[in-house]
Amino acid sequence: MTTYRWNTSDFAIGYDAAADKIHPYYLEIQDAILARLPRELDRGGLVIDLGGGSGRLVERILDAWPRASAVVLDQSEPFLALAERRLAKFGSRATCVLARLQDDWKSQMSAPAVAIVSMSAIHHLEPAEKQTLYRQCAEALGPGGVLMNGDEVRDADDAKYLAEQQSWANHMRRGMADGSIGEVFHSAIHKWIDRNVTRFGEPKNSGDDCHETIQAQLDYFRAAGFAGADCPWQKGMWAVMRGNTNPKR
Repeated sequence: MTTYRWNTSDFAIGYDAAADKIHPYYLEIQDAILARLPRELDRGGLVIDLGGGSGRLVERILDAWPRASAVVLDQSEPFLALAERRLAKFGSRATCVLARLQDDWKSQMSAPAVAIVSMSAIHHLEPAEKQTLYRQCAEALGPGGVLMNGDEVRDADDAKYLAEQQSWANHMRRGMADGSIGEVFHSAIHKWIDRNVTRFGEPKNSGDDCHETIQAQLDYFRAAGFAGADCPWQKGMWAVMRGNTNPKR
């Protein structure tokens, strides 16, 4: 079995240090998610962050909603170690769970969630795995709950999709050249460029960047049991896709 590439401290630390430089809309996507979370969180409730990495998004959520609690779920032990340190200030309001998105993580939750969020994680799943995950999300949410997935997507046209990936590759090359992306993460970027640009069009497996269109994923949301599904934010190959258990929300 291939070693999960995020299970190295260097990768986790390198990404955590330069996330907003590597990802051109990192904070903007977080802002879009935060702006659309349910008002019920003012009274408290559970938020689950799928593939939550080092806990940056959950930190912002718990700062904004002092009565809420959150679970960071990730399969990378080095990332969760960073999350535990970052979220220690919240005490029992923040919990870290080591699990894959493909696992039955829902059974480990103590209560239905008010919201499930994710950022730049679910695109690593194959189509069938995404569909299973979205069904689990629909089941894990309480009435009126919402799923907010801020993730990488692809254009249906191969030429446009390749151009967007080339543009991102050039963005990261500039970050490496000017020092805003530290050397500890350079090897990961070169491997990403090789997988997604140099070898564009080759078959993808679970764990790779299994990008799909927005429409395909909104169809997955509806098939999973979400009463409403839409995309309230998009820029280039990034989008925030939303599923509601209540179509009026």
